[in-house]
Order: sequence, then C-alpha cells, then structure tokens
Amino acid sequence: MALNLVYRNTDSKNRVRDLGKTLASGQPVIAAGRPANTVTGSADYTRTENQFGYTISGIPAGGIGLEGQEVTLAFDGTWEYPAADFDGTKPDPRTVAQDTDVNFVVASGKLTLAAVAGTTVVPFGKIDLTKDYDRSRGLVPVQIGERA
Repeated sequence: MALNLVYRNTDSKNRVRDLGKTLASGQPVIAAGRPANTVTGSADYTRTENQFGYTISGIPAGGIGLEGQEVTLAFDGTWEYPAADFDGTKPDPRTVAQDTDVNFVVASGKLTLAAVAGTTVVPFGKIDLTKDYDRSRGLVPVQIGERA
C-alpha cells in the first residue's frame, strides 16, 4: 500500500526495527507490543512494474540505509488504510463514527473494528475523521496508539 499520512507523526519517536519479515511502507504492525505504521519498506522489499509491455521485477523499494528486514516505524500520527484491507468487521468510510476503536488482528496482520472469532486482537488506535475528510475514496484514517 502507498504511504498515506493524514496527521503528522513525531519523527523523533520513529525507530528502526527488524520485524523478521518483508514489509512494504504503509502497513499496520505491532512492534514490541506497540501499534505502529511502517514508514519505509523493509530493506529487502522489492516491487514490480509494468512499463511499455515489459514487466520489471525486483526493483528495490525498501528504506535507504536499512539492512535485511529492518523497517522504519512510526508509533503515532494518523495514517490512512484501505477499508477493503480490514479483517472481520470492515469500516464503511461514509458512515463509521469518529473515535471508533480499531484493533490489530495478530493472525492476519490486518486491522478490524471488532474481535475476529478464534483470533487474538491487540488495541491499535481509533478512527480519526475530520469534518471535511473525503470519505468517498475507500480509505480510513486511524490515529495510532489512541483509544476512545
């Protein structure tokens, strides 16, 4: 997913961590028990592009200066996530209420508004919609680490 920052995170709180897996930027994660968003892709993250009838794969797209599966993490701020990528109960950006609690589903690595049967969820944040937020794009702003 593309990195979509709505309200600025505190850069001095960002940290580099090795989460033991390849990640793109803009992914919700739990790191050392805390909710976070990947600001960069992991050092080993690559992408594929189709240009002029050719497919180019293996294009490095991770964070510069990182090694292996290190990734830069933000532990605060408000970030957009696609509603379609939520697990279990998916928010409708047109009707979801401000300050609704958001959880992280450990098994799938996705966000949800409610518990998902048979899985462990961790508190992640809350819906952070402003009055003039464009709700028609299918994206849901989530303030990391805050709860209603």
